[in-house]
Amino acid sequence: MGKAFLVILLIAIAGFFIYKQAHRPATAEELAVKGVEDRFSAASNKFISAAGGGLSAGLDEAESAVVEVQRVRAELGRLRKTLTEDKAIALADALKAKVDEFCRKNDIR
Repeated sequence: MGKAFLVILLIAIAGFFIYKQAHRPATAEELAVKGVEDRFSAASNKFISAAGGGLSAGLDEAESAVVEVQRVRAELGRLRKTLTEDKAIALADALKAKVDEFCRKNDIR
């Protein structure tokens, strides 16, 4: 009985440490990249919805979305130069690839 309790306790402790390692809070650098990613998501959604909208209103919305995507791309480039954490750098690189692909597909310079 005592050995079974000890094994269960060790498994619970190991599970707790694995959980703590896998679910650590995001760092300031990761949050900065995620903030830029949120802005990109909003701008890309705005662009896509404007493309399906009416002519004059759709063009104005699309143009403002293009400007925001360009701002996000520039901000991401500046932010990427300041990052020091591997996870934040990986997030920024993945976001850059996503932004570049969006710009390429939608002919945004």
